[in-house]
Amino acid sequence: MKKQFATTLTICLSLSAGAFAGVDHQVEVGNTYYDPQWLEVNPGDVITWTRTEGSHNVISGAICGETDGQISSPTLNGTNTSFTWTVPADATENIEYYCSISSHCANGNQYGALILGNNNGEIHIVSTNGFTFDPPSITVSPGDLVIFEHGGGFHSVTFGEDCVSDGTLDEELSSSNGAVLWRVPEDMAGVTQNYFCNPHCGFGMVGSIEIIDDNDCPSDVDGDNDIDVDDLLSLLGEFGTDCSAEDCTCDVDGNGFVDVNDLLEMLGVYGTNC
Repeated sequence: MKKQFATTLTICLSLSAGAFAGVDHQVEVGNTYYDPQWLEVNPGDVITWTRTEGSHNVISGAICGETDGQISSPTLNGTNTSFTWTVPADATENIEYYCSISSHCANGNQYGALILGNNNGEIHIVSTNGFTFDPPSITVSPGDLVIFEHGGGFHSVTFGEDCVSDGTLDEELSSSNGAVLWRVPEDMAGVTQNYFCNPHCGFGMVGSIEIIDDNDCPSDVDGDNDIDVDDLLSLLGEFGTDCSAEDCTCDVDGNGFVDVNDLLEMLGVYGTNC
């Protein structure tokens, strides 16, 4: 059995060689937009923003006028038409950005985000439309990303019901903060998360997010819908863990330990698309 385990480890490490090579992405910078606005990336990926018209830049920060120092491009214009940036190897959080020139962010809605760690989860868009969220109800899965977009006016995304916040999420949604990004936690399967607009809850501006568990592949431990080398490496990293003593994600057979039975079960379905 030790020989089988060592062989599996060797195969896994061999399969993973080159798996982290960066991918090149192109973002068009127009007047006034980024296209695509929401771009799924991984650490090591290279993003090039290319200007097609007007004068713009790329500044990282969640709110117009604020900066977190990660991305700061020169002005893109007729002379300097492109800017290239590489996602850091240790990046784990979504990186929001905007154009700081004139009022392109606040009045032109020129903002976007680099979406990290989506693991092939879906992206759901909810926009404000008058005193409503559009659509008012959505169905998602753990690991999905919900993007609340500003569609005019001054609103908030406040989790809770009966116009009372539950304290988990309460963010402004306005011209200066054009989007609120929320990753659905893995432990919320089976829950319906209600939310409302704090200034307009009395007008019936409420919404709901039904969270379902659609993972029929317990060996898909990273939730990317493929049982592949990343799942094997995760299991090997937790091999020998007593799940009653510490948290673990790779107890495939649910017996409370990450052991050879989990490894064999995963190898039996290796390559499956969930």
